[in-house]
Amino acid sequence: MLRVTGLDPTGRRRTGPTRIVLRAATAALAALMLCAIPGGLAGAAPITPSDPLGLGDDPVESVLDTFGLGTKVDQDPNNYAYDCPDVLIVAITGATDSDSDRNPVDEVDRLPWSNWVGNVTVPAGEASASTPGRVGWVYVPYASEYGVAVAEPVPTYQESVAEGLATMGRMIDANKTACGTSTKYVLLGYSVGAEVVERLAVDIGSRPSTAHVTSDDIAGVALVGDPYRPAGTASLDEPGPPGGGFMSSEPKDYGTLTNKIRWACRPMDIACDAPENLGVLPLALNVFGRMHFTLLDPGRTVTEFVAVSSDVAARTIAYVFSDPDFATSDESLLDVMLRVSDRTQPLPDEASPTPREMFDAVTWALGPGRPVVEAKLQAEAVGFGEDNADIPQLFEKPYVELGFLQHLYYWDNFPDNGRDWESEKMIRWITDLAREQSEAPPVDEPAAPPAGDTTGPAEPRVVPPVNPGYLAPPAQPGETVPSTWEEVLKSLGLPPEPGK
Repeated sequence: MLRVTGLDPTGRRRTGPTRIVLRAATAALAALMLCAIPGGLAGAAPITPSDPLGLGDDPVESVLDTFGLGTKVDQDPNNYAYDCPDVLIVAITGATDSDSDRNPVDEVDRLPWSNWVGNVTVPAGEASASTPGRVGWVYVPYASEYGVAVAEPVPTYQESVAEGLATMGRMIDANKTACGTSTKYVLLGYSVGAEVVERLAVDIGSRPSTAHVTSDDIAGVALVGDPYRPAGTASLDEPGPPGGGFMSSEPKDYGTLTNKIRWACRPMDIACDAPENLGVLPLALNVFGRMHFTLLDPGRTVTEFVAVSSDVAARTIAYVFSDPDFATSDESLLDVMLRVSDRTQPLPDEASPTPREMFDAVTWALGPGRPVVEAKLQAEAVGFGEDNADIPQLFEKPYVELGFLQHLYYWDNFPDNGRDWESEKMIRWITDLAREQSEAPPVDEPAAPPAGDTTGPAEPRVVPPVNPGYLAPPAQPGETVPSTWEEVLKSLGLPPEPGK
């Protein structure tokens, strides 16, 4: 097995958001916070009987890290990220749980329950401790913010997603350059991090075999609490809840990565098990996700809301007037608004129509095309109601009571309670992938490019955030999953409420 030492995981030399509208808006804010709060609450070091607060092996350094003052780099002894391991876990955690300057191998000791993905990476390394060089892991540095701050603005939600996507792609590209085919990658994302990994998976699965990094380089993809989870997909090879991600529950085309993707989704976790028709919710999240919420400068928030709303309206109008087939298509204004409000991956060819083109379109709409336009508007009214028909379910079912808790309970934070946690299943899965990779015969390195060839790695394909397809695993009718408070408590290995 080829080993390359002295390189960091990036390939560089080592050196560091009427009533139902109001309630929908409230639910939107709650959903935005759902993907944002987990990291800020809490697990750095996994909680154990000997370390009930999850402070790790250096409590003083842990407290300093909590306030961003720590200096010690705590690399786990079982982490072979620098040595071109058989499998490298590229992990990206939820919002508020990382920063742009994070050391990719630092097991940052924060408050209990903060370094969520560390509940998979560290135990996966321990499971392969007897085979040095088999497993390594890195944490993707990115702002992981959602625009909320006291005084100075911080990156918005969409800016954080864009940064995470770009950084994760660069890290894998650079590591592939350094390690060649000796290392395969497991992509692990939680909450906002799962959104990043989901987008990257759509991209990699569509790449040609000649790209620098292809699906052949990916051993597996794990998406935990994914806001883009297709409705009804399995949860770690077991029946999954019937809903889907609140940002989109449409099936996706993951191309050549389809069979390598695993989702982990708990019932009523609104991030990944939301009702299907919540049209205004993802739109509100896209708008709020582009805004700064500076508590000491509320005027800025109001100004940005007006600016973002105006931008979405302008882009929607430009799209409608520039597409001659829109009036006769099945595409709705809400579909368009959802697409243009997401600026994490700007779509190509977004040039606004010229004044002449808009004049011609208006002339057509008020003249010969008027019957078509009127039929479209009537369909829009019906379609809008259908697209938002499930909003009442957010309050009729226990999403409010369970959604936040379920979003947190993927990790083995209650040891020895007899429950097989999602994190434990992922550890076994990754361990099996690493063993298979270590036992696989060597793969011939591709021939070096001819002298003078400066083409470099193929540019990644820009993929719309909602990319309908038909290759995602189908829903599983007839299966049941926990959906009530009592069933959820039982699934956690906890006793029911008194008197039940």
